[in-house]
Amino acid sequence: MQNYEPDVTQLLGLYQQLEDDIVADMVRRMLRMGFVSETTAYQAEVLQTAGILYDDILQMIADRTDASVAQVRVMFEDAGVQTVEIDNDTHEAAGEAPVDIRQDGGMKQVLDAGYRKTLGTMRNLVSTTANTTQTAFLQACDRAYMQVSSGAFSYQDAIRMAVRNLADGGAYVTYPTGHRDRIDVAVRRCVLTGVGQTAAAVAKKRAEDSGCKYMELTAHGGARPEHARWQGQLVQIQGKRTRKVIDGLKVFTLKEIGYGDGRGFKGWNCRHNWHPYYPGLSTPNYTPEEIAKLDEKSISYNGEKYTAYEISQMQRKGERKVRTLKRRAAALEEAAKNTDDPVLKQGLNDDFSAVSVRLKDAEKTLKDFCQQTGRRRDPFREQVNGFGRSTAQRAVQAKKRADGSLTSENNNAIIRPYEHKLPREKRKQIIKKASALKKPIFAEDRPDNAFASYVRNVPSKKGYYDVALHGSPTSVEFFGEPIDAYLLANIIRNRKDYEKGTKIRLLSCNTGNTESTGDCVAQIVANELGVQVEAPTKKIYVFVDGTFIVGKKNNGEMKLFYPRE
Repeated sequence: MQNYEPDVTQLLGLYQQLEDDIVADMVRRMLRMGFVSETTAYQAEVLQTAGILYDDILQMIADRTDASVAQVRVMFEDAGVQTVEIDNDTHEAAGEAPVDIRQDGGMKQVLDAGYRKTLGTMRNLVSTTANTTQTAFLQACDRAYMQVSSGAFSYQDAIRMAVRNLADGGAYVTYPTGHRDRIDVAVRRCVLTGVGQTAAAVAKKRAEDSGCKYMELTAHGGARPEHARWQGQLVQIQGKRTRKVIDGLKVFTLKEIGYGDGRGFKGWNCRHNWHPYYPGLSTPNYTPEEIAKLDEKSISYNGEKYTAYEISQMQRKGERKVRTLKRRAAALEEAAKNTDDPVLKQGLNDDFSAVSVRLKDAEKTLKDFCQQTGRRRDPFREQVNGFGRSTAQRAVQAKKRADGSLTSENNNAIIRPYEHKLPREKRKQIIKKASALKKPIFAEDRPDNAFASYVRNVPSKKGYYDVALHGSPTSVEFFGEPIDAYLLANIIRNRKDYEKGTKIRLLSCNTGNTESTGDCVAQIVANELGVQVEAPTKKIYVFVDGTFIVGKKNNGEMKLFYPRE
């Protein structure tokens, strides 16, 4: 049982480069904008720039599409030839003469129709990028202009946030349903789905011409739950449901497996295939026991068992995170190269360093995941063309510098007790309330501060237990009530979801600040629990998407404190 999947690496490289070029272009154009000009002049400038950007992107798209046509054609022809050659053996065993798709008018017509449909869909999808990019550019410019003109942010800070937004939100395709995808993701899905559907249609046409009534479906671990119910079974290519069982295999109809539906067999990202099956002659490729084992929770990760499907989804999530951070780093580097403002350049370089730390942590987590689960790491899914060798080297150096600074191991300051004298019963009540909460988030939103809501979106950090609350160098707030670091440590110790010995990450303003105190909340918590504690040295600003910076100008750090006697 075989499944043909074309090599789309070269094709997707074209569209990854397109996306990187678009983001870099947007960043360069934004840096040339006059955000401090008066309103009417700014509006005229941004609209003119957006119009030029739109035209340029259309030309970029046309160039990439023209270059991809021949590649797509070869994929379809190879898929058709291989499908027929694979199935010929089964048909010959049933007494049918072998055929060549290149000489069979009916099958060649099916192949050509599939190719034309896929190419048209791909062109239509990619062409939407010009509109989404122009919209993203206008929104980013308008947001930056409002921030600067209102005095809420400096020009430099507004641009830094705009660059991040453009890197994260630019260069998408938009489906008729409103769903959005990155260009390369959409192209990959479109081409692989188109090739798969066409190969299946060719196999079906060959079976019909040979008088074969059934096709056997392939099976694999990690199948979507709705596909798992019919994988490894038979499908009758004509007729209504009969509830037959042939050679121990259930018989489904085309409708039951979702043939022709994007969610079903050979729909979006479906890796199943089918091959001719002659009852009484063919032998099933899978036993019921083999199929049942495919979806067992048999893969271990961090002490837990998962199915192949769950593991594949976890890997995809890790890959997306790596690529997002690479795009952000590449955009920041491009922006730093294209500004002469020394303050802005320094800020962009600082942001690059902060993103690099997160990137290297994400890559390390993904590497560890693949080692534990036995998954093959796919460099292509992590690739960002704008993130070249020089950028990667800068990111590595930034991570090394950060690792060298994130320590208080040599801090010999004398610990001061910073105690809040609360009655014993009051402390017990606080611990009880804290233990009953689903997450260790000990704050509520304020009219002017949505920290409690936003901090729920902060991605977890491997090996760390996150605790979020308002804070200062010497104390924290438990739902508005000041408490000391000793009580905070006791709260953490008594929570059922905290495993003894796990490192702590305090998402709490200034709890890692020792500038004027000689000590801080983070150090005391580290001492009390005997674990490493990571905490911000300045105010922490958490955004709605869960990203955060330390310091209004991102000029603070998450500092690591080691337990001391």
